[in-house]
Amino acid sequence: MKSNDIKRTSGNTLTRRSFVKATVTAAMAGASCDLSLAGSSLSSSAVQFSANPSKPNIVFILADDLGYGSLNSYGADKKLIRTPHIDRIANAGMSFTDAYAPASICTPTRYSFVTGRYTWRTELKAGVVNPRDPLLPDPNRATIASWLKERGYNTAMIGKWHLGYGDKTPVNLTGKLSPGPLDLGFTYHFSVPQNHGDKWGVYVENDRVYGLRSERLQPYSKTFYGTQYVGLDAPQRVNKKVMGDLTDKSVEWLKQQSREKPFFLYYAPVAVHHPITPSNKMRGMSDAGPYGDFIQDLDMSVGRLIETLEYMNLMDNTLIIFTSDNGGDIPGTDGQRPEDQAIKLGLRINGDLRGDKHTIYEGGTRIPFIVSWPGKVKSGTVSNDMISIMDIFATVCEITDGKLPDSKDIAPDSFSFLPSLMQAENKHERPSLVTSDVRGRQALRKGNWKYIDNTSGQGENLGRPQLYDLVKDPSETTDMYDQKPEIAKRLADELDRIRQAQATR
Repeated sequence: MKSNDIKRTSGNTLTRRSFVKATVTAAMAGASCDLSLAGSSLSSSAVQFSANPSKPNIVFILADDLGYGSLNSYGADKKLIRTPHIDRIANAGMSFTDAYAPASICTPTRYSFVTGRYTWRTELKAGVVNPRDPLLPDPNRATIASWLKERGYNTAMIGKWHLGYGDKTPVNLTGKLSPGPLDLGFTYHFSVPQNHGDKWGVYVENDRVYGLRSERLQPYSKTFYGTQYVGLDAPQRVNKKVMGDLTDKSVEWLKQQSREKPFFLYYAPVAVHHPITPSNKMRGMSDAGPYGDFIQDLDMSVGRLIETLEYMNLMDNTLIIFTSDNGGDIPGTDGQRPEDQAIKLGLRINGDLRGDKHTIYEGGTRIPFIVSWPGKVKSGTVSNDMISIMDIFATVCEITDGKLPDSKDIAPDSFSFLPSLMQAENKHERPSLVTSDVRGRQALRKGNWKYIDNTSGQGENLGRPQLYDLVKDPSETTDMYDQKPEIAKRLADELDRIRQAQATR
């Protein structure tokens, strides 16, 4: 898919027909017509939003390393992979073409989602939280979970956490893992503590290692990354069963919910982060090798959540957001990794975007982003408004309270995209957006332009700055820094102002 093939229409909103025509083959477009998620409950036109509505249930699904071109609704060829359940969300709601992860790596994105704040405002200027690091979010700072909990929501975080536990380094894995998610407003927590295939090798439930039998440690074997497992005396995760385990826990928690009290589920599946370990049920089902199978495992997991909500008759008041924590990972080392094999078979993991996970380029930070909300968001629509995962917090604030928080300490860098969802004429659009890479290098997106700074999070010089016109050159092939020095300086100055400020909202 080429981003410059997507035609803009009045109001910065595309029709589903034009988006599909620009991104998917005619056969795929025809096959998607019967996949409506909410059926007749979706109105034929956008519903005007009013303050203080009944509080919707919220299900936020954050995939891991899923690239911009890895869904059928974003251009992936159905001859290679099939994502019917995620596509149902797209057909029932709105897809965004200019949605971003705050960073091209995991921890910063997850922190920014939970807090509505840029991660580089903390002590973490680059990289991710390590396996034995303490909790990164400050328990005294408002989070999206604590906000919703205060407004009567049941809240749960199930899946990959990767934000640390405790307040000391190294964290005592056999003790109480506090402060942690329960101190941030989540009433239930079940997680893969760091990464799929991490050295913990176990699950965490609430504030303890799940099923911990004793404090004994027996280090054994090695992980996918070459590090030794901790050897905790608890049930060990089986990689190919992790997606199923996390889905089971999510379904189990959803079944405990009802119409009497709204709920918020933050579900973070491990797919499609390596090691690539598709389930027995999905293995060999795609035509893009194990990597394609793992994408389809993700889709099957999403389908089970949707099915549960439908059987419980909760879909009509449930807001679903599906996205990814960063772009797809393309190892490109020996060419034998599942990701490389999928590319050889024709899967364009990040579409036509330059770069991948870890990098500062669009392939690292531009992500699929889909929202379904029956009766509120018009079905089958596409928006090219620029938004960030970080903006979910402010959007939820506006949905639940009818306005944004008065305090700038709450979601300080988050902008509501509710006007985009409602297709409102008078939008409060995000003026600019900062993204970063694994080394803490930052880029500023503003309008058509993207300015890339030349320093790391530790102040190291990384060469020269860069400037790209993303409307004319979405694949970032032509650096315009020398041709447009006045634009580069203006963006560099704005980036400095944002860094020095305590809030951008």
